[in-house]
Formats: sequence, structure tokens, C-alpha cells
Amino acid sequence: MTLKRFFPTFLIVFLISVPALPQNLEDYITKYNADNGKGYLQPVADAFGASFNSGLFHSAQLKKLGFQAYLGVVTTAAFIPSKSKTFTATTDGEFAPVQSAEVPTVFGPVDPVTVDGNGGTAYVFPGGINAKFIPFAMPQLTIGSLYGTDVTLRYFAYSVNEDVGSVNMFSWGLRHSISQYFPVLPLDIAVGFYSQKFNVGDYFKANAWIADVQASKRILLFTFYGGLGYENSKTTIHYTNEDENTEINYDLTGSNNIRFTAGVTFNLGPVKLNVDYNLASQSILCVGLGVGIGEKGKAVK
Repeated sequence: MTLKRFFPTFLIVFLISVPALPQNLEDYITKYNADNGKGYLQPVADAFGASFNSGLFHSAQLKKLGFQAYLGVVTTAAFIPSKSKTFTATTDGEFAPVQSAEVPTVFGPVDPVTVDGNGGTAYVFPGGINAKFIPFAMPQLTIGSLYGTDVTLRYFAYSVNEDVGSVNMFSWGLRHSISQYFPVLPLDIAVGFYSQKFNVGDYFKANAWIADVQASKRILLFTFYGGLGYENSKTTIHYTNEDENTEINYDLTGSNNIRFTAGVTFNLGPVKLNVDYNLASQSILCVGLGVGIGEKGKAVK
């Protein structure tokens, strides 16, 4: 994929609504081809990996046997922390003397950073798009329960155009009730494992997984829930630099490892509206809306 084709893909993947994207963002990306490029694009891996691993549950209640299902849409917002707005980059090429500077990432300030070199030369580190958060949305279906176990699926696919190709996501997860073995527990407790894949043609690939412990408590119309999870994510970006006719490959690992989730679900009959916040290196706000059948939990009367 050439950079001319990568550029629209880059914007489609982010799904960002920013008042004014810099028109020369394509030139910004072209500027970085090596280690600097990894630093510039690292926040992409952080935001996407954390988003994919969010919104996977809104209750820990599972029947031992019996039908229960949930169908809804999960929306996330990855808030870009200040530490993800800049990184340390080093001048390259024939510029002298070699210097390092604190410069914007792709989500950082718009203004470039310039350092002076020998003989009146200058090296310009490009700016970013000054993003405050990255939104994302995913459909979700959860079906159970067989011996206290349910299955969660996410899927969407669409073709953008011949240059970009298809955008698709597939996710699966298994969850098992622990509280079914301890009926005296006042909380619903479950453990889960979820795996996610997101691709844009052969040019952008993201994989993520999370294993977590979930707990919830139903009080009247509200279900208060939380979780502790261990996660991992990897993102690969591939394109061709037209100017230099070189293949560019970035393999990036998301910053999140441990996350804590706290949220609440409003149960209005079968309609479920949940909001939670995921505290981690890359924190995520999640809002879900859907229809659930057979979800009750251990209620306080």
C-alpha cells in the first residue's frame, strides 16, 4: 500500500471527528520511517488495544442452566493522556549534530518542533492532530448459559473502496460463573477470556486479548459491577513510502497490562444501559445500550 492510499485508511481507522485535521498529516507520517515512527504512532496501539478490550460485560450474573442473551452496541472513548501526546525523537539522515527533542506524537500538539543544526540548517519534527479522545463502536452479542458459561461475539465488516479494501472485526469470548459454586456469596462472580481481531486490508492489523475476574450486585433497578483484568494488544501498520519507494512496517505493543473496571447498569425491563470507566495506562470510558433477556442477578430486597 502506498502512502497515498494509507492516508485515507489512517483516518478511517481512527474514526476521529476533529474540527480541523492538518492537511499535511500525510507528510507528517512520511517524515518518520524508523524508530521515530514507532514513537509517533505508539498511541494508536494503546488506544485501539484498550478500546477493543472494553465493554465486554455489564453484569457478572450467569444462570447455571437456562437461556439468557444480550444484544447491543458498545461505544468507547479512549482519552489520550498527556504522556501519549509527546515522545523523545532523534534527528536522522545527514543532519548534524545529532540531537534529541521532546516532540508531538500523532495525537499530540499541532505545532511542529524545530532544532537548529550546523551551518544554519534546521530539522523539523512534525506535529500531530491534537486529539483529546478516540471514539469507537462495536456490536455485541452474548448468549448463555450452559453450566454457568456464556459466549460473547462481536463482528462487523464492510468494504471501503478498492484502494483501502475491507474493514473487519471479529471477537469471541468465554465466561464462566464462579458464584454458582458458592451460593452463600452476596455477589455474582465470574471469570472470562476474550480475544479480538481488527483488520483494514493487509495494511492495519490489531489483535488484543484480556482475561478478567468480574463481580456484580443487583440493587433494585441498578446493577453495580466491576472487574480486574490482565490484557495484551499488538498493532501492525504497513505501507509503502512513495518518495523513497520503501516498505514501512511498524509492530507496536499496547501499553495496557492491568486494568480496573467500575460501572453501573440501569435495568429498564429488557433494556440495559451501562456506563463504566476502565482505569489503566490507557483509560477508557465505555457506554453500552442493548436488550437483555434472562438477566436478574442477586438482588437486594
